[in-house]
Amino acid sequence: MKSLLLSCAIAALGVSLLSITATAQKKKPPVRQAPAKIIANCPNSGLTDAEVAEILTAHNKARASVKVPLLRWDCTLGKEAADWVATGEAGHSDTSFGENVFVSMTTDDSVKKAIDRWEDEHHNWTNKTGACATGKTCTHYTQMVWKSTGRIGCAINRNTTGKWKLMFVCNYDPSAQTGPAY
Repeated sequence: MKSLLLSCAIAALGVSLLSITATAQKKKPPVRQAPAKIIANCPNSGLTDAEVAEILTAHNKARASVKVPLLRWDCTLGKEAADWVATGEAGHSDTSFGENVFVSMTTDDSVKKAIDRWEDEHHNWTNKTGACATGKTCTHYTQMVWKSTGRIGCAINRNTTGKWKLMFVCNYDPSAQTGPAY
C-alpha cells in the first residue's frame, strides 16, 4: 500500500518523476567493502584485512536483501570486541552495544561460518510481522540487518583455552531493538 500511495503522490507531480523513481526502485544497494586505510588503523582484532572485508560484505549483502543502509567498520566497536574475546569467556559481555558471539571447539572454523550461521536465522524471521518463529532464534540475524544499526566492529581469538578453541564477536551500534527494524 505504501508504494501505491507513493506512486499517486509522484504521479500528481509529473510523469518524468515517476519514471525516475521507478528506475531507482529497481536498483539494489551496492555491497561495499571496508577501505584498507580504516582496517589498518584499527587495534589488533586478530582478523586479517580479508576477513574484515568478508565480514562487511556478508553483513551488507544480508542488509541489501531487506533494503536497509549498509554498515561501516568501526574501530571502537572492534576494540571492545577484541577486549572481550581476549578473556576467552564464551557468552555475551556486558556491553551496551549489540553483540553477536560465535564459539567453536576447533580453530579451523572461519568468520564466514559464524556469519553464515547468524544469517541463516532469517528462515525463522518474518519481515511482515517482525516476529520470530516460536521456539526459534532470530536475534543474531536481526542484529545483522537492523535498520538503525550503522556501525560494526569485530574481533577473533583463535587461542582460547578450555572447551572453546575459537571465539568470534561482532559488536553493533546502535543495538537491535533501537529504532525501526526496517
